[in-house]
Order: sequence, then C-alpha cells, then structure tokens
Amino acid sequence: MNTLENPPILICYDRSDDARRAIAVAGSLFPGRGAIVLHAWSPTAVIAAAYGGMVSLPTYDDNELQQAALKLSEEGARVATDAGFLAKAEITQSTHEGTWHAILTVADARDAALIVIGARGLSAFKSFVLGSVSHGVVQHARRPVLVVPPAAASAIS
Repeated sequence: MNTLENPPILICYDRSDDARRAIAVAGSLFPGRGAIVLHAWSPTAVIAAAYGGMVSLPTYDDNELQQAALKLSEEGARVATDAGFLAKAEITQSTHEGTWHAILTVADARDAALIVIGARGLSAFKSFVLGSVSHGVVQHARRPVLVVPPAAASAIS
C-alpha cells in the first residue's frame, strides 16, 4: 500500500492498556498505513481550571510536561511501528475545551482518514461524572472513528 497517497490514521495514545490494545487492533486492520500517534497533554493551568482552584497542585514547568508528553508519544509511535504502522509521534496541548477537542483539531489539521482511540469501558454514570474522551471524539468528529473497547468488554460470553 502506498502510504504517501493516503491520509494518515490518527492514533490516540496515553500509555494505557486500552491505548495499546487500540493500536494492536488498528494495526491488524490497517497494516502498512501511515499513522500519527498523538498524545494530548494538559498544562497545569488547564488542570487547575478543571478543578476550579479547589485543589492545590504542585508547581510544574510546562516545558518539562511538554517534553514528557513527547517522550510518551514517541513510545506510542514505537508501539504502533511494532504493530505494522509507519508511525510518527506528535503531541498536542489540551485546552479548557477538553482533550477530545484537541484531538479533533489535530485530526482536522492532518486530514486524518480515521481516528483510533481506546475506550476505558466506563459505565454511563461514570462517563457522565468523569467525562469520556472517546465519547467526546465520537460525538463531535467529522471523520470516521474507531473506538476499541477494553479487552474484557469485547470478549463474547
């Protein structure tokens, strides 16, 4: 498959087992495709705003957080390469609009053919209370999205 003629697949990565499973599943479906492995990181100002200043957060250097995010994305790109993708790492910064919004902004900018994301398998209540990045991506995407459920949730009894 000539990947230069195909838009890339955007793969969301956060080092979780769910993200690794999503990469493995997508790799089996789309071997040899170009992929961008994206990690969305949150600067401390966004984290503090999410909690409305109700919690005391340690002081971090956002440049250090950005470098750690890049290392995480590079790790994901290696996982994706091992799964059969021609992968490169990329990071994006989450904003007050949410991680799902940051992911969709990159997907639109890169004209991604598909967004791949793992799901944590939250109940409807937990998803409502905690938020769900995969739910936000699916609800607002203007391109196909592959949501890979956790291993236990996808097993057929």
